[in-house]
Amino acid sequence: MRVAILGKGGRENALVHKISQSKYVEKVYAIPGNPGTARYAHNVDISLEDFMSIAEYVNNEGIELVIPGPELPISRGIKDFLESASSAYVFAPPQESSFLETSKIRAKEFMKRNNIPTANFHSFADFESASSFVRGYKKYPVVIKADGLAEGKGVVIAHSPAEAVSVLYEFMVERKFGASSSKVVVEDFLEGLEYSVFIVTDGKRYKWIGDASDYKKAYDGDRGPNTGGMGSISPVPFLTEEMRRITEETIIKPTIKGLETEKINYVGFLYFGLIWTKNGPMVLEYNVRLGDPEAQVILPRLENDLISIIEAVRKGTLGRIKIKIKPEVAICVVIASGGYPVSYEKGKLIYGLESVSRDVILYHAGTREEDGKIYTDGGRVLNLVMIGEDFKTVSDRIYNEVEKIRFEKAFYRRDIGDLTKFNL
Repeated sequence: MRVAILGKGGRENALVHKISQSKYVEKVYAIPGNPGTARYAHNVDISLEDFMSIAEYVNNEGIELVIPGPELPISRGIKDFLESASSAYVFAPPQESSFLETSKIRAKEFMKRNNIPTANFHSFADFESASSFVRGYKKYPVVIKADGLAEGKGVVIAHSPAEAVSVLYEFMVERKFGASSSKVVVEDFLEGLEYSVFIVTDGKRYKWIGDASDYKKAYDGDRGPNTGGMGSISPVPFLTEEMRRITEETIIKPTIKGLETEKINYVGFLYFGLIWTKNGPMVLEYNVRLGDPEAQVILPRLENDLISIIEAVRKGTLGRIKIKIKPEVAICVVIASGGYPVSYEKGKLIYGLESVSRDVILYHAGTREEDGKIYTDGGRVLNLVMIGEDFKTVSDRIYNEVEKIRFEKAFYRRDIGDLTKFNL
């Protein structure tokens, strides 16, 4: 089988690496890929926005399976387009079902209709109504979310009416995230421990393929602005078997039932952004793809051949698959460009990659290669992943490796794998 992964970040490097290990795969393509994916796949320089050129390439190369990594091509209908313009199967939901991620408002309404626990919320399409509401709101802090896609940065916790009005003005009037923030959700702030669960589903059946905790804030101790993620660990350290069971019964199963009841055609990965509160688990958000950097710790722990799982979804035999996950823990540390997530420079020469231990899985996220040298080309530049017996041991080892890599203004969090944030 010939397989193409769409995307060029760390998540896509992890997908390419995992798919390349399959006994069913003859050749892997990364569109457009990065210097890290080039170790396992053939990189193809086609823009993810150019659906027609992707379809032509898929047809010319006889590619049978396409896996989109990021949300944008999914939300723009890559499944619908490629499956009509080629013979490839696209492992992702169709455009009509991507609202679970692309519209916070529609996703919250779906949860409400299907009795899926989530924070109380109000949605607004104009600044005046939203600002009037937050001025009279009594329960602070409050959470304000851009309705549409905002690369993980469209969520702000406001601690006062004045701050809330300021955020709303940024979002709705100044259009900080373009059309994505023309509408907003204002919801109750939930206290608890955040975690993420990942499943594969055919819209009727599902399999839990992993869980993770990520580190969204830029700096140690969960300080600074929200980012796309500065690191991740798996499994979720505080999640007991009973908590897993409750998560399935109160969140995952009602979601799948809701999809089926409402005749929402959903196939692919489904990411649950959750928080464990004093009242149990509640949904913060859905994503219609794997998380980044959560995929980087989920996939190396998954013992199953990912192609076998995808083929079972395609053939309607997912119920027969037994998921096997390694008992060892995994940690991912993100090395980022100075100034990320606000503003940063590209083109910094990276030193030390050749000195990293073979025990490390090195995923490229924002890099480019020129004349045999690797340069920075994004906010999140590299992901270092390591697997081992316990978080303390792995954390100590991985930071010894992280320190070997250098480039101008590089920074990273130094507390990935520190369990004190989970009160453990």
